[in-house]
Amino acid sequence: MSYSEQASQALFTMACPPAKVAVIGAGIAGSCVSLALCRQGVQVHLYDSARGPAAGASGNWVGAFHPHITRGDSPLSQLTRLGFDYTLRALQDLTEQGLLEKGVDWDTPGHLQTVPPEEAERAHETLQLLNFPQSQVRWARPNELLPTPLSGIFFPQGGWVKPARWVVANLRACGDLLHTHYCSIVADITPLREQYSAVVVCAAENALELAPIPGARANSVKGQISKLRCIAKPGVVLSGESYAIAPAEEDWMVLGATYERPVLHLNPTALADELNMARFKAAFPELPLGELLDHRCAVRSVWQDRLPAIGPVPNMPGVYMSTGFASRGLLWAALGGAIVAAHCMGNPIESKLLGKITPRAARAAKA
Repeated sequence: MSYSEQASQALFTMACPPAKVAVIGAGIAGSCVSLALCRQGVQVHLYDSARGPAAGASGNWVGAFHPHITRGDSPLSQLTRLGFDYTLRALQDLTEQGLLEKGVDWDTPGHLQTVPPEEAERAHETLQLLNFPQSQVRWARPNELLPTPLSGIFFPQGGWVKPARWVVANLRACGDLLHTHYCSIVADITPLREQYSAVVVCAAENALELAPIPGARANSVKGQISKLRCIAKPGVVLSGESYAIAPAEEDWMVLGATYERPVLHLNPTALADELNMARFKAAFPELPLGELLDHRCAVRSVWQDRLPAIGPVPNMPGVYMSTGFASRGLLWAALGGAIVAAHCMGNPIESKLLGKITPRAARAAKA
C-alpha cells in the first residue's frame, strides 16, 4: 500500500468529532479544510473579510499543478507528489458529484517545464538517476512537443484548474454543515477559540499575526498574471521562467506570474505584462500571442523555507494552520484539508515527512 493510500485510510478512522470549527479564509485552502471537516460530520463556520469566496489568489482565472523534481528527491519533491495525488483525487471526486466538469473547470493535458540550456544536462541526468516511471515524468527534447529550442521535463498527468470554480465546488459539497460569514474581519482569534472547538487559520497574508509562532517568518509576494487572446493552443501546460495555460474550451491564454517584493500595491502594471510576455517568447519564439485582454494581481504567502505550514500551531491548543502555499496552492490545498481534519478528529497522520510542514520556527542559520 502506498503512503498516500495509508494516509487516506487513516483519515477515515473516525474519532469523536468536535462540535463546531471556525475556519478563517474562504480561498482554496479554507474551502478544502471546510470540506474535509464537513465530510467527517463537523459543523464548520467559514469567515472571510471579502464579500464572497475566492477573493484573493484563488480568484485567478486558472492555475497549474504538477509534481516537483529535485536531484536528491528532497522532502519538497516528495510532498509535491503526495499533494498532486490529493489534488487529482479531490478534483475527480467533485467531478463525479457533478460539481466540476473535466475539460471545462480542470484538466490534465500534461505539463512541459522547459529548462535553460546551461541546466539541461544536469536536469536530464537527474531524471535518469531518479528513474521514475515514464507515465509520471520523462525528458522532452527540443521541438519534441512544441516548437521550442529548449529541452524540458514533461509531466504527462500535469494539469490546470480554475481555482475559483474549485473553491465554489468545495463549498457546495459541504452542504448544510457549512455556515459562511463573509464581510467578517478577524483580527483576533481569541473570541473564536472561546466559541468553537477548534480554529483553523487559512488566511495567507496575516496567518502569523492571528496565530503567532516565535521565530517563524513568512513573506508576502505580489504576482501579476496576464490574460491574452489565444491564437495558437499549446495543448499542454507550459512553465519554466513563467507559466502559460490555455484551457481547450477558452479563447484566452494566461501568462505569469511575476514575483514581486516588497508588496507596495496590488495595481497591475504594463511592465509586469511585458515581462510575462517576454518570458514566454524567450522559451517559445514561434508561438504567437494575441492582444492583452486583462490582468490581475494577488498576494502569495511564502514561508521561510518555501514549504507550507499545515497542522497544529505550537503552544496554541485547538488552533491549526493551512497556509504558506507560495505558488503551489493547487498542490497543497487538498492535502492540507486532509491533514487538518485528521488532527481535529483526534487521529493525526503520523509521518516524518508531514512533520516537516507542521507550523514551525525558522531554523537557525549555520555559522
